[in-house]
Amino acid sequence: MGVVISALQLILWLLVVPFCIGLLFNFILPEFRRTVGITFLLGYLIYMAVFEVIAIASMTRVVYSSFTYCRRTFIIAACLLAAFGMARSIRILREEEGKFLALFPGEAHADIRDFLNPRTDPKSYKVDYTLESRVYWGIFIAIMAFQMIMSIVMASFDGDDAYYVVESLLAQQADVMNTILPYTGMSTSLDIRHALAVITMWIAFVAKLSGIHATIVSHSIIPLFFIPLVYLVYVEIGRILFRSRQQIIPVFMIVVSLLLMFGNVSIYAPATFFLMRTWQGKALVSNLVFPMIIWLFLWMFENSKMEERTSFRPAWIMLGLVNMLSGVCSSLGVIFGSGLIALLTLILLVVTKRWTVILGAFLCIIPNIIYLGVYFSF
Repeated sequence: MGVVISALQLILWLLVVPFCIGLLFNFILPEFRRTVGITFLLGYLIYMAVFEVIAIASMTRVVYSSFTYCRRTFIIAACLLAAFGMARSIRILREEEGKFLALFPGEAHADIRDFLNPRTDPKSYKVDYTLESRVYWGIFIAIMAFQMIMSIVMASFDGDDAYYVVESLLAQQADVMNTILPYTGMSTSLDIRHALAVITMWIAFVAKLSGIHATIVSHSIIPLFFIPLVYLVYVEIGRILFRSRQQIIPVFMIVVSLLLMFGNVSIYAPATFFLMRTWQGKALVSNLVFPMIIWLFLWMFENSKMEERTSFRPAWIMLGLVNMLSGVCSSLGVIFGSGLIALLTLILLVVTKRWTVILGAFLCIIPNIIYLGVYFSF
């Protein structure tokens, strides 16, 4: 019975709550982008942003400095947002006479294939799933499942366990947030170099609610969540790159999955971190945050080519949330992410000749500026 409850708690806090939060805020997205995948990504970004604000406020003693306070406050905030998201969805369902498809891709009478294979252009088209396409999707899913299984079965020892995993474990068992030195067990002042990357506290949060040891969550649960999440971002990238040839997406995903599987040319390669250190913040920055930044800029490049002038505002909002996620994962992610955004903004400016993109880029990195201000104030 305990295993069932733990599994339900994991499903609730890793999947259901972020998706419901996405349902609350997906009105900011263009109608043709309100797909299940993008709605979940939006909800997950907001979910992590809320946790980051609460966790940093707790650690820096803006409020009570304890993991219990952080955990309870986040539960209340996340549950409220998720409840409002569900209420909004129910209201929409009633307005649309209970037709589920009206929530996401567009018309209430859309074909089910349009829902499963969302459109990437307002004047879009239907994609027929050929036998060949289904075979390629099957191959990719098999590769992804193999990676998920092997990341658990063949989990390797990593020296960072002595610090990062122990920080999660201390939060779970001792109710502290980065105030006990993992190497010695003695009390210490807040280690700001690692403290602001609150991914360890989030893992402790998941571990506490599920009743699973933080080390097991890090090595066995987190890969099962983040590996598909990373591939979801690449699917969205593929939808834009191959918008007129959607049947190529599974081939693109097979190539990406093989590159990540056999890209361990050194112990420091992003592909190595993706499958061997999935639970570490720097692994998520290189394999999740950076691809999300590229995806959102591809989104804006695509919008700039549409016949009707389309606002970049939703993409900039999501990019600001991605910057907050980079801070959750790693302090260096804030710096490198800002640099990548600056480079891509320059290219976007040249292509679109919209001077407003400079303002959008500045606004989306405000979370990074605040993050660095907190960092250097300690």
